[in-house]
Amino acid sequence: QLLGNQDHIKVELEKLKKAHDEQQQKLEERVLALGKELQEAKGAIGDSRQRLAEQSAVLLTSQSQLQEVEAENSRLQLRLKELNEEYRSRLAQYIRDVANYMDSKPSSVTGRDKAPAGQAAMKHFVDSMLRDIRASYKSREEQLARAARGYKKRMKDLAKKHERLLIAYGLQREQIRSLGSSAVDCGPAELHFSITDPELLTNSSRELNRLREEKAKLEMQLQELQKALDLVSGHDPNELSCPRQLDEEGWAQVRKQLREFTHNTQEDLEQERSQLLTRAVVAEEQVSELQEYIDQHLAR
Repeated sequence: QLLGNQDHIKVELEKLKKAHDEQQQKLEERVLALGKELQEAKGAIGDSRQRLAEQSAVLLTSQSQLQEVEAENSRLQLRLKELNEEYRSRLAQYIRDVANYMDSKPSSVTGRDKAPAGQAAMKHFVDSMLRDIRASYKSREEQLARAARGYKKRMKDLAKKHERLLIAYGLQREQIRSLGSSAVDCGPAELHFSITDPELLTNSSRELNRLREEKAKLEMQLQELQKALDLVSGHDPNELSCPRQLDEEGWAQVRKQLREFTHNTQEDLEQERSQLLTRAVVAEEQVSELQEYIDQHLAR
């Protein structure tokens, strides 16, 4: 029977060989297509990185230019304030000189000197006008000072809310990371969203940013070590499964200690920050009271 079916077996073998060749050709074409797509994706990633680097360079240049412009603007505003004060003082002196000159002129009535009732009338009028101008300037300056204090207070409140949001964001990242799923993206580190404006940064904010920077470095080191462990454990999973489990438990313990350290440090810094803010508010009130006392009493 085997000798009789030899032709049939040859036909079946030819069909199987032909089907295998077709599948092999399809797989090769698919591999070539995937390789081409991979090269295109790598090229797109390279172009994106190049554009990102260019945009980062432009951003850094723009930030430096913005800082220079802000510094120049502050200098010009200070110079403008000085010129305004000088102009006001000169204008007041000119008006006083004109008033003294007008009061020193003789009366227009024939045969008489200036009338006693009109003696120094122009000087009194000018003094009254200057008092009104000073009062208006002082009222406007106080209004602008209140607006500036309100603006600073709102900016500080926004900075506080931003810090609380960063703390909540960091806790969520740690919760996601504690689940142990490497496929879930935890998002960028908290340092990426930190405030960098020197006017809004306090000592506690700078300390928090420093801790966030150290935490980001530790996270990068943990990721690199985890990748190295995955590569090592991928060669012989039967022998390294138990050490890998121990390493994962060790990393979980390290992450837990990092979370506890960060949380405790943030609580301490928040308490210190609230105390400093309270002292700053009290100091501002004392300064305003002293300024009011100086304006009311020492000016006379």
